[in-house]
Amino acid sequence: MRSTAAVFLASLIFLGWGAGSAGIATAYLDPLAHVLAQDEAVYGASSLEMARHGGWITPRFLGRHALYKPPLLYWLEALSAKLLGPSALALRLPSILAGAATVALVFHCLGSAFPAEAGLAGALLLLSSHLFFILSRTGLTDASLTFEIALAMAALWRDPQLDSRSSRLVFGAATGAAIMTKAAAGFLPLVILAIAGISLIRLAQVSAIALAIALPWHLWQLYEHPRWFWAEYILGEHVTWGLSAPQQTTQESQLGFYAKRIVALDPVLLLAAIIGAVRTRRRLAISWIAVVLITAVAWRYRNVTYLAPMLPAMAMLAATAIPKRYARLALAAATGVFLVKLSFPHAAWGLPLAPESLNPAQAALDAYATRHRGNDLIIVEPDDQFYAADLDLPSLRYLWLDPATNHPQLPLDFEYLGITVSASDYARLDQLLPIFRDRLRQWNLDSTGPVATVILARTPEEISGLIASNPQSDFYVSSSMTSPAHDSWRPSGTRVFLLSREVIQRP
Repeated sequence: MRSTAAVFLASLIFLGWGAGSAGIATAYLDPLAHVLAQDEAVYGASSLEMARHGGWITPRFLGRHALYKPPLLYWLEALSAKLLGPSALALRLPSILAGAATVALVFHCLGSAFPAEAGLAGALLLLSSHLFFILSRTGLTDASLTFEIALAMAALWRDPQLDSRSSRLVFGAATGAAIMTKAAAGFLPLVILAIAGISLIRLAQVSAIALAIALPWHLWQLYEHPRWFWAEYILGEHVTWGLSAPQQTTQESQLGFYAKRIVALDPVLLLAAIIGAVRTRRRLAISWIAVVLITAVAWRYRNVTYLAPMLPAMAMLAATAIPKRYARLALAAATGVFLVKLSFPHAAWGLPLAPESLNPAQAALDAYATRHRGNDLIIVEPDDQFYAADLDLPSLRYLWLDPATNHPQLPLDFEYLGITVSASDYARLDQLLPIFRDRLRQWNLDSTGPVATVILARTPEEISGLIASNPQSDFYVSSSMTSPAHDSWRPSGTRVFLLSREVIQRP
């Protein structure tokens, strides 16, 4: 256990080193398509809302219910923020801990039947995986989910039939936590267990433990917010995005998307895992990888982070293929791979300890927040990746230039509820507010806070007109925009704030 604890501590130091220096939502989840971790700001906003104002059972984002994910990650991040204060490091700490614990689990499982050098080689291969490294330093659900699935698999690795009560408890609790982290993806351990040939009695026992953990929150939301929960969580998150995915980040095919990234992000781990699968034919690890991969391809929305839960299995397969007499040589090779990846941080397979990108709006928005103004802040054509939602601002709205007249029809209709409005409707918001208030109450949200948090303008002229007709609001705009009714202020960057001369004091 001391060696496992040492591996955990070393991994924790490595993953946490400089993890708070990068701005929120600045990591590239997909370095090939340069997809930023925008959801880090969204999840962070819900977590900080809990830490600042409570509401721990039902997460919120920009004043509305946020039921697209269960709240376990939000709870952990909110607790971290209350202990350490609101910061990027606090929001990322649960992921850092989960990543270090996953590496330690891989080492511990391998150490039961293989030389310590083989266990360290497997741990290093996992720690040096680009995708695993990035997700373990980003405030998303994936690092926690990967740890929870790995914990369930560790119980099965140690006790293939789950004969002991402790193994069943660990497996069931880890699965329940996984469901509370990422909904349907949390059921993957049960699917792997069924493929592994476990008895129906054991499957029922661990399923009961998992559901005892996950069901209460789901049943409460179904009781308390039935329309919202059904529309957003069931129909939106699982049916619409799972079966049809109205939007994608790239135009690749499902298989092409994942095949390209598996090869590009870690060719060494891929090759080592293939060799391990051929040499050892370990059913559990192969089933683990197959279930994750098939599920990712079957889910219609493409996201490279869906591959993360199979990375520990790949590392374990690679390590189990090492003959005992070559264990030290394999450890030396894994160490070399680790050092090479550190030396090429900008490669798709490298390990970037420094920030991968900058949020151009972060410094300016931080400076604005320190002024403690009570005015509405409307961010025009935003470039902040929702970072402003993480700040303690009294009222925040986002305004996009969107000439499209038709938008994908989602089960949760934000336009009907008034959460998304046109620029012309925003001009008569006082008249529409009672209508939107009644509609939100029908959806069990007794607040107008989320009304018009998203504004869509069809033309630049509509944007200019909206600014001119709202002298009481503050705006964050491109430097080319001006307003005679506002004072211009540029704390940093290329954009400016148009500050209302009617300063509203915060309560």
